[in-house]
Order: sequence, then structure tokens, then C-alpha cells
Amino acid sequence: MDVVQAGQGQLVGWHDPDEHRAWVAAHKSRALQDKRTTMRQAIADYVTDGALLACGGFGHIRVSMAAIYEIVRQHKQDLTLCGKTAVHDSDILIAAGCVRRIEVA
Repeated sequence: MDVVQAGQGQLVGWHDPDEHRAWVAAHKSRALQDKRTTMRQAIADYVTDGALLACGGFGHIRVSMAAIYEIVRQHKQDLTLCGKTAVHDSDILIAAGCVRRIEVA
């Protein structure tokens, strides 16, 4: 396999997989607990200003629009999005002023 010249710029969201696995093994709670919550509480607890978000789905299908709208309602700021182009979730977050950077394939 030929290695092409590497591009320049900051990598967004890259973490070494082995380092991540080691961190999870050391820090993940093994306690049995009820993890159910509301969308409002989940966004408040897990989406901080400046967070890196990756949304799943294909186009406008299977995207958690409830989470997207809750992010807008809570006025989250300076988010970095990783994912696909020309989709409804990105459009909503960008139009609401929630996004600082976006990296797409």
C-alpha cells in the first residue's frame, strides 16, 4: 500500500483506540443502576459547551431529532460536529448558532 502525503490541520476527535479502551476499563462503573433518563436531562448531563458530537443516521432518516432540538433549546454553544453533509440535523444546529466547527466526509 502506498502512503500518500499527509494533509495539514488539526485532527478532530482522534483518540488512540488502545488508550481509550484502557481508560474505560479503569473508569467505567460496574454498578447495577437504572440509567433511564429524560432527553432534557441527558443533554444537560452529557452535552457540554464545546463538545464533539457525531450523529448517526442516513440523510434525514434515523437521526435523533429530539436530541437535536433539545440541544437547541438548551442553547449549547461551540459544538464540533463530525459526520455527513447536507442533512437536517447539521442544518438545524448550524442555523441555531450551536456549531463552531464541522468535519464531514
